[in-house]
Amino acid sequence: MEKEEIRWRAEEFVYHKKSVDWYWYFGLIVVCLIAFALYVGNTLFAFVIGIGAFTILLYAAKKPETVDYIATKRAIRAGKELYPYSEIASFWIPTQKKETDEKILLIRSQRISAPLTVLPLGDADIDELHDFLTNFIEEKEDSIPVGQLFMNLAGF
Repeated sequence: MEKEEIRWRAEEFVYHKKSVDWYWYFGLIVVCLIAFALYVGNTLFAFVIGIGAFTILLYAAKKPETVDYIATKRAIRAGKELYPYSEIASFWIPTQKKETDEKILLIRSQRISAPLTVLPLGDADIDELHDFLTNFIEEKEDSIPVGQLFMNLAGF
C-alpha cells in the first residue's frame, strides 16, 4: 500500500553556540564599520550598520524551535508554511559528505520571491522521503545556496 503522507520533525535551523570570542569579533567588526562610516561622513550608513548589528545579535541569540513537517500527495507543510507541488519546480536531497553534515531538502520554487528553500530533514527517513517525492515532483540536482554556506561558516 502506498503511503498517504510522510512526517518528520526537525529544528528550524542548526543552532551554533556562540563563544564570547564570537561576540568580541562581531563587536570589533561593527565598531570598525561604524568608524569608517563616520570617517567618510556618512552618519546614515553608521546608523544603518548599528541597527543591522543589533538585529544580527537578536538573531544570533535565538534558539531554534522544533517544527513538524508533512509531505502529502499535494504539498509539503513546514509548520505553518505550505509548499504546494504546483509551485515547486524540483527538489534535491544533497548527500551527506560527513556524518555531522545536516540532512536537508532543497526545494526549487517557481516563485520569484523565494526561488530556493532549504528544509531540514531532522529525523526523516531520507530514502523513504525521496521515493515519495519522486512521485510528485521532478528531482533535479541543486546546490546549497552561497548565503546558507556563509551563514554556517559565520556560526549561524
